[in-house]
Amino acid sequence: MSNLNDKQLQAVNTIEGPVLILAGAGSGKTTVLIERIANMISKGINPWNILTITFTNKAANEIKTRINNKIGQGGEAIWAGTFHSTCVRILRRDAERLGYKSGFAIYDTADQTTLIKDCIKELGINDKDFPPKSIIIPFSNINLKSHQSGYLS
Repeated sequence: MSNLNDKQLQAVNTIEGPVLILAGAGSGKTTVLIERIANMISKGINPWNILTITFTNKAANEIKTRINNKIGQGGEAIWAGTFHSTCVRILRRDAERLGYKSGFAIYDTADQTTLIKDCIKELGINDKDFPPKSIIIPFSNINLKSHQSGYLS
């Protein structure tokens, strides 16, 4: 930790509550996170009670690798991921409580458009008569919770 500045040390030594680290590329954010996590574990915090959120899969994978190298056993229990992957993990874990199946799929706009285009083509419908966006928009307004099976009928 001798290579950390005062603000970085403050973040590493803050083991209670959340810490938001905003800094540019190459400024040591990942190092600070790894040192903070290692410090928290050394102070008795269980690894499965630690959540680290990043913006990219690359950063999340880097954190997982570096924390496993730093602390060894227990590192795999730390939640490290992007906002999206962490939220999906929580939703999959608790999907049945919400009345859904855990094997749900999440379609982004490009996935939705591709699916609609494939359906239009398979049905032999002219996509000039029914542009994919005109079909996608009404689906966005459907309350899936009102369908007990979790699927549209």
